[in-house]
Amino acid sequence: MKNTFKVVMIAGVLVMGAAQAVEAQQAERMVTVRVPFAFQVEGNKLPAGDYTILEQSGWVQIQTKAGKNAAHVLTMPVVNKEQKAAENSQVVFHNYGGQKFLAEIWASGQEQGRELLETHEEQQLAKREKMAKVVVPGQTVAAK
Repeated sequence: MKNTFKVVMIAGVLVMGAAQAVEAQQAERMVTVRVPFAFQVEGNKLPAGDYTILEQSGWVQIQTKAGKNAAHVLTMPVVNKEQKAAENSQVVFHNYGGQKFLAEIWASGQEQGRELLETHEEQQLAKREKMAKVVVPGQTVAAK
């Protein structure tokens, strides 16, 4: 029984890993961005650097330029206030006293962006600190 459980768990992990690799190859949108500061995504602390952001069916994968997976998160669609396609790609961060959280991703030419849900940590900071939006320009790249 224990061996069967282990086999099922290993198979599940392998299938999930393969699905993420396929997803990266079939991304609907891909944005590259140079983030000049450390930030957080779903509890993962990421350093400043160059990132590729892939979006497929609501899931967003943030990875370093070297291709390492940094985070894989479910997002919600968000529409800009002008209700027209975004002119430029950009990534929006919420800044609470120097702690920055990835909040939104916008690809040029798209009417909808992607919004990340606030983590518990961000919600707690929002109760104590004033939030400032930080916008970092990105570049839309043809999806592979």
